[in-house]
Amino acid sequence: MPDEFVAASLNTTDIFARLAEQLEGYEHRSQQLDLALDIERTFALGKTGLFEAGTGTGKSFAALIPAALSHKKVVISTNTISLQEQYINKDIPALQKILPFELQVSLMKGRSNFLGIRRWDDYIKEFGVDDRLIHWVSDTESGDVSELDFVPHYEVWNEINSDSDDCLRNRCPQYNNCFYFDSRRQADKADIIIVNHALLLADAASMGMILPSYDLLIVDEAHHLPDVATNAFSLSLSNRGLRALCTKAIKKVSAPAGIIHEIESQGFAFFQHLNQSSTYARTRVRKPIEEAADLADTLHLLKRWLEEQTFENYLDVDQAREKAKLKAKSIVSTLNAYLTLLDYLAKPDPNWVIWIERNDLSGSRIAVVAAPLDPSTYLRNQLLEKDGLTSSVWMSATLATVGEDPFDYFKRTIGLDKVIQSQVPSPFDYAHQACIYLPQRMPEPNQKEFLPRAADEIERILEVSEGRAFVLFTSRASMNAVFDMIGQNLAYPCMKQGDMPRLKLIEWFRATDSAVLFGTSSFWEGVSIDGDQLSCVIIDRIPFQVPDDPVYEARCDALKEDSDGRSWFKDLALPHATMRLKQGVGRLIRTSTDTGMVAILDPRMTSKAYGRAILECLPPMRIVRHLDEISLPTKSKLSMR
Repeated sequence: MPDEFVAASLNTTDIFARLAEQLEGYEHRSQQLDLALDIERTFALGKTGLFEAGTGTGKSFAALIPAALSHKKVVISTNTISLQEQYINKDIPALQKILPFELQVSLMKGRSNFLGIRRWDDYIKEFGVDDRLIHWVSDTESGDVSELDFVPHYEVWNEINSDSDDCLRNRCPQYNNCFYFDSRRQADKADIIIVNHALLLADAASMGMILPSYDLLIVDEAHHLPDVATNAFSLSLSNRGLRALCTKAIKKVSAPAGIIHEIESQGFAFFQHLNQSSTYARTRVRKPIEEAADLADTLHLLKRWLEEQTFENYLDVDQAREKAKLKAKSIVSTLNAYLTLLDYLAKPDPNWVIWIERNDLSGSRIAVVAAPLDPSTYLRNQLLEKDGLTSSVWMSATLATVGEDPFDYFKRTIGLDKVIQSQVPSPFDYAHQACIYLPQRMPEPNQKEFLPRAADEIERILEVSEGRAFVLFTSRASMNAVFDMIGQNLAYPCMKQGDMPRLKLIEWFRATDSAVLFGTSSFWEGVSIDGDQLSCVIIDRIPFQVPDDPVYEARCDALKEDSDGRSWFKDLALPHATMRLKQGVGRLIRTSTDTGMVAILDPRMTSKAYGRAILECLPPMRIVRHLDEISLPTKSKLSMR
């Protein structure tokens, strides 16, 4: 290692030594230091780093310390609010106390999260509002809607938030007091900016118009980014969205009634056709839709009218003319997105996946969506090759999957090529802290006997664990069916997803002795229950993606025709399922003192070669085939005979 890297690593080591001395409860972990040095080396070389760090490694400190010591502008992106709060409220304040220099940090959110003072003043002149909002507005220092202990009506907040549609920027009389621009000014001065994946990608799509320019990027919870990117680069047109656009065009810029009437008429015919064409809740569109061109023609009429307007007839009181121009510009931007989507419908592009989403049989809520078949090109061009970005680090506890290169799947989905990569093992002693129970003679998950047998097995497992379990399913239908079979008979308090809001369910589980929680996708990750309260995680089957997802189906179809010999199962379905299963299994052991068992009821884990390959990707827990090999004599320690 070159001398400059040695010097840098000594500084990093010194900071970790200070943490050990001054942070109560901090434990030295060699894996954490290894990860920090890998990240530091990545930054020093100006490369891209890809790291899987097992649960308990301490990824946040391992990333924060090299970021702080770089003395460069750093953006850290997370997927969940809980991880953002950990960075902002716990890890960064602890680091700031021990650093020998000042470290300025800012949490940045999208502008729709902030109150717009001028828009608020305009709104209350015309409409009555909730007294709770009035009191909040008079007291708030941040203008952040997350401060509220109630949810304001969507339409009201849409009228008073810091919308970019009519933002006058430094021409606004409230510019110096603006909550959103105050957050921007704080971000401009910050050394480290914390954002979420959606805002990171919105900035990438806008060519850097949202975030300040930055040198280094750290993507935590990186396994989420491909799906967030698919959504970020997608286009959507709904019947409600089209009606809202027409209303906005009339109210905000006095668009001609004749054009609006024509759009509404063509829109009705268009969505009626979509409703008649859709068989399922999500129906993939494979052939051209002629009606799309008719609607596009009428939207072009409105677009041309807007582009020709100077609004000279407006009395320029309170900058009304400038506001109208900004509103017109915003409507044109929406129209451009709609027209692009309609063009894909009229002339399908193989690089885009299009489907109809219908929320009810009547078609009162219906939309058409277009998503990129492969978002990696957008990510590479707009994020990885972003001007000014010198290095990026991508990390998660679940990135590696099956195959010769465990990171191949993730690299393909993101568009990564040459990277510094490594798997940093968890510091936990999985062999002694936990086991994996794989029951024998279970039917295949697609057989009708599977759910009744799974229900019986779950009851047996819960007797051993004395409740204290998450029972995780790959579908809501399976969860409900099993809950109906055994929920009333269990000797332990139990609830299922949907019985109350997710956060309330987690609070209930933490506070309830021997609780059992039945859940689906939202409980497979992002939930951390330490200690004996969660001593068992039961998973019904290998979480292969459902085939009714249009994007997944299209990607499978593309791989079936792949000329490079790639397989839809080996190169898409299997790595995705592996990553997902690792997330579910990861709910169990959260600290060095946790103990427990994971039970996977799917017989393919041992009967199929791919199941055995998945098993090798899981934490190195002892495999148990009989429940009588496991005993839990007390609620404080799991023992294995």
